[in-house]
Amino acid sequence: MDIRQLILPAGVGLSHLRVYTEPGPDGVCGGSPHFHTVCSEMYYVLSGEGALELLCANGYEHIALAPGRVVFFWPGMIHRLHNLGKNLEILIIMQNGGLAERGDFILTFSEKIMTDDNAYAAAIRVSSHADAIERRNLAVEGFLPLRQAMLDAPEQGREMLRRFYRHARRILTPKAASFEWVLKSGALWDLKESQDAVDFIRDGRLEYLEKSRWSQIYPMNDSPKPGLCGDLRPYAVDEEFLAEGLRVA
Repeated sequence: MDIRQLILPAGVGLSHLRVYTEPGPDGVCGGSPHFHTVCSEMYYVLSGEGALELLCANGYEHIALAPGRVVFFWPGMIHRLHNLGKNLEILIIMQNGGLAERGDFILTFSEKIMTDDNAYAAAIRVSSHADAIERRNLAVEGFLPLRQAMLDAPEQGREMLRRFYRHARRILTPKAASFEWVLKSGALWDLKESQDAVDFIRDGRLEYLEKSRWSQIYPMNDSPKPGLCGDLRPYAVDEEFLAEGLRVA
């Protein structure tokens, strides 16, 4: 397994996140509202003061974050981090080798951007911290009307959300094959290894235990990358698995 972020147990992905401290269009310091279509995700709060906005077809929630708290959510849940004390740090635990950060995400841009594939591709592309903040601002501007609709007229809000889901499907469909490859090379591969181990135990074949190994990863000395919600340091070994869920030829 030489695929970035697929070397962790159970095929999960881990990233350390320092949430953005710059205020957005509504004055809130924090990350980009977005959702995933394939991957579930968990936030474990390491330190700091914050909050999390959650929006799905069942409605809108605003919950406080404190050190030691874990929040997890499934595909389709729009989530937006607030960095209230400008000191929020989170450990992100993701399904499918970190695919949630590397291709399986849709930002809540305006309808004008969401309906134009070229405009969407341009809006998500960043090469600097300043670019990431601008991308965050565009996502917030698209999120605010959706949140207001969900609060004022839930059925209208759900219809807006359904449109976002349809746009997400159109945008991500070309990546479906690479997503499937990641699942087969990561989580499904790891599950098969565990199933094989059960069979080996049952049959008395213990040679596989002699192949045990260990590894360690410490990304905190690396330069952070501008992520969706803040400065990101993935727990990863190499660059074989590229951004956007693409496989290296």
